[in-house]
Amino acid sequence: MTAKQPTQKSASRPVQKDAIYIDVEDDITAIIGKIKDAKSSVIALVPPKRIGTLQSAVNLRLVHRAATLQDKNLVLITTNKALVALAAAASIPVAKNMQSKPEIIATAAIEEGDEDDVIDGSQLPIGDHARISASSTLGQPKETVDEAIAGISAGDVVAGGTGQAPVLAPIAKKSRSIVKVPNFGSFRRKALLAIGGVVLLVGALIWAIVVAPHARIIITARTNLVAANDRVTIGAALSTDFAAKTIKASPKEIKKDISVPFTATGKKDVGDKAVGSVSFATRDIENLGTTIPAGTTLTSSTGLSYVTTSGVTITIANYRSAKATISAARSGSQYNGATGAVAGAPSGITATIVDTPQGGTDKTVTVVTAGDIQMARDKATQAVDTASIKKELTSISSKDIIILEQSFKANFDAVKSNINPDQEVGDNKPAVAGTAVYSVVSIARSEASKYLDLRFADEIKGKGKQKVYDNGAGGVTFINITEVDGNYAVNLSTNGKIGPNISENEVKDFAKDKRYGEVQSKYEMVAGVESVDVKFSPFWVTRVPNNVSKMTIEFKVSDAK
Repeated sequence: MTAKQPTQKSASRPVQKDAIYIDVEDDITAIIGKIKDAKSSVIALVPPKRIGTLQSAVNLRLVHRAATLQDKNLVLITTNKALVALAAAASIPVAKNMQSKPEIIATAAIEEGDEDDVIDGSQLPIGDHARISASSTLGQPKETVDEAIAGISAGDVVAGGTGQAPVLAPIAKKSRSIVKVPNFGSFRRKALLAIGGVVLLVGALIWAIVVAPHARIIITARTNLVAANDRVTIGAALSTDFAAKTIKASPKEIKKDISVPFTATGKKDVGDKAVGSVSFATRDIENLGTTIPAGTTLTSSTGLSYVTTSGVTITIANYRSAKATISAARSGSQYNGATGAVAGAPSGITATIVDTPQGGTDKTVTVVTAGDIQMARDKATQAVDTASIKKELTSISSKDIIILEQSFKANFDAVKSNINPDQEVGDNKPAVAGTAVYSVVSIARSEASKYLDLRFADEIKGKGKQKVYDNGAGGVTFINITEVDGNYAVNLSTNGKIGPNISENEVKDFAKDKRYGEVQSKYEMVAGVESVDVKFSPFWVTRVPNNVSKMTIEFKVSDAK
């Protein structure tokens, strides 16, 4: 007996049906969503040529269960051999096309199909599926597709295998058991969290083992004080040289303009001198050849002095009248009119005024004296507040500059009178004016340090592995300053610190991968080393890292003795 034919009532009952076209990009969640959204009781599921999501047996079972839970009958439209096999395993009815009857195919009855018969949903954009009513499907009009779907009744399915006549049989409805769909989103989150945790753990281990470990090795050296007391010469034109005992210095200056008027107190006779002439004569032949030089002073009978302004020699030709000019010793009218014999000629020779002196005048003027100028300069120096200038100069002293206060000096050489000594004042107003220069000598501490470096390097020469820990530049002093030829001789005094010489690179090379005790015992045996300490970080580190960049070597100096 053949399978029960649909009753007239079933044939006449309108069938609710939907065709769902699957896109290549649709995942299982999207497909199930489309099934849930379908309004019909019969659903024709049309996959693309590249079956994508539906090539999984699990996914097909999920699709089938989802349709069952919604009281919907699912039919898969495909001829793909692999997909037909999966549908058979999932008990999903299959139809070759929309006009074929659906059947649940036994696995052994699966035949080769022409994949070209599959409706390729991937060739249609998602938006085009909505227009399927206006287009053709597998060469058939929409009405033909709808009729084919209508032929798939909610309760009918074709049973049997290949080679059998299609027989309609009721589709057995399975009990509505609740199927739990795996939450793949939750699984992915947990997987990502696990992977992130592993990455963080590996990073933490790398940081703890490679990056974080660090060691600080502290070596405290015991040093000895070594005094330096040198007599050195400092000057702006000198260079710093230990062998020559010289240090370059720099003068610091402040300039002040000074102008002080004063009153001239000197008097000077500036009248004209009377001039005339005198005649020399002799009776002794022995005086022939005698010369009376210019500058010979002759005195008149009234006590006035005259001076010869030309020389003359007594000869046989002029022994009775050897004439010479004379001038009054001083200016003044009283020298005018002298006559007669004058005394002062050489022995045996007489002198007589032959031309009476005339032209002497009386005139006295006010002149500047040297005393006037000195008093004015003294007044000018007292007018300047030298103490405040000295304070201003010495305040320049700092950690970088050493000021030698004893070298403070005020120079007034440029402060001069506008009128020279013994010069008539006239209409001029006497004054002393000019620029006073106040200065001190300074030494850059770097220059002192340079000298001391050379000095203590010479000190440790030939004394083995010794090192200068402090050259004493911070506490150097200069005393007993004496100016010598524009420079200054001073006593330099300070104390340096000398101790063991341990190379930082040597310590790093030895300390690699060593424990605390190994480093400590190695360097506490060095002469002059007082203590050795090794500080590890973080707390779990117990060895010095192999990487020298992870080490810090610190040298400390104990109180020198």
